[in-house]
Amino acid sequence: MSHPPLSRAWCTLAGLLFGLAVLPGAALEVAESSESPTAELLTLDTARRIAVDHQPMLEAQALAIDAARESAVAARQLPDPQLKGGVSDLTITGDHVGTLSRQNDTQFTVGIAQAFPRADKRRLRGERAEAEAGLAERQLRKDALSIERDVGLAWLDVWKPLQALTLARATEREAQLQLDALRIAYRNGRSAQADVRAATVALELLRDQIAKFEQDGYHARGALSRWLGVAAYAPLPVGAPTFPEPPPLGAMLEALRRHPHVDIAAAEVEVAAADVALARQAYRPDFSVEVGYGHRPAFSDYINLQVGIDLPVFTANRQDRGLAARQAELARAEALREDSWREHAAELRLNHWDWTLLGQRLAHYDDTILPEADARIEAARLAWAAGSGSLAAVLDARRAALDLRLSRLDLETDRSRHALALRYLGVTADSYTAGAH
Repeated sequence: MSHPPLSRAWCTLAGLLFGLAVLPGAALEVAESSESPTAELLTLDTARRIAVDHQPMLEAQALAIDAARESAVAARQLPDPQLKGGVSDLTITGDHVGTLSRQNDTQFTVGIAQAFPRADKRRLRGERAEAEAGLAERQLRKDALSIERDVGLAWLDVWKPLQALTLARATEREAQLQLDALRIAYRNGRSAQADVRAATVALELLRDQIAKFEQDGYHARGALSRWLGVAAYAPLPVGAPTFPEPPPLGAMLEALRRHPHVDIAAAEVEVAAADVALARQAYRPDFSVEVGYGHRPAFSDYINLQVGIDLPVFTANRQDRGLAARQAELARAEALREDSWREHAAELRLNHWDWTLLGQRLAHYDDTILPEADARIEAARLAWAAGSGSLAAVLDARRAALDLRLSRLDLETDRSRHALALRYLGVTADSYTAGAH
């Protein structure tokens, strides 16, 4: 051969160009195999379980339930009795001021007083306290379910930049190989210096984008640690989370009435109804009994018995208005319950529709858009290698392909968020158990 050094250079360049053609798939395989099979991965379901099992907010709400149960027992009891005592008819003027034994009518008394609220009132007070405890229990279910949803969204915020890093680093390796090929060609007079500089700038811009993805991942890890603590920094699995197909929209809307978030509004209605029943009891008087013993130094001792009874005779500005206020509160609670259902029904429809439409868009990316983008890169690369195309066309095609893959990642992440919302909205109060999902 007349020019062996030049032939070797072209062989090296051809080898590098061949590597460009097979690199994207190989890079992804390396990224997937780099995850240690023995590493404990922080999957989506694992993150949700850890968040619920070790959440101080839920522990505080559980204590609130205990407090409400204890209050319900106390509310049914009679009030504590009162011990009463005193001195009556004590002289404060004359020759015998303040004496206790030289005045015939001075007397010492001691007694017990007990109020007796009606049994129905005590029962209703206990039922209201039980309703408060039920409200606290439903609040606990709602909070646990909301935490599962929120930690799932925070997990996706960590997963997304990791996936973007995988895509960008695969493109970075491809760009580095192309730059190496250009430098060889430039040294042998087969490429312009401007092409080498253009490829260098493109590579450095890509590395800056990689640095941004890393920064986004650090921020997302910090947000996830609010729910998981140090467990938020465990490695995540490479693949996308999978979700089952949601039930039909009609069935989910029908079950939404029993959703913990809507069910808590129903519990507030129960508390308001108990308040109305208690307000009606205010028209019925309570009574009290007092028994006393009196000691008179100059006369015989004695006992007394007194009975007191409430007189709700002026009800216009007290009982009537109290009942009207409680009835208004009940109507308000019922309206808020309906509003809560409408709010969540609208959210359910939106997420169900978006889940379906995003699935169709992802399929279009996989079947048409991404294959065409890869074919464009290959065509531009072959044309540039043959001398009939420009380096700019190759750089543009590669950049466009990366942008399209990142756009598909946006769609996939968005669909996963809708899937989490559907899983949250598809749970009913009678079937939900914290930590079981």
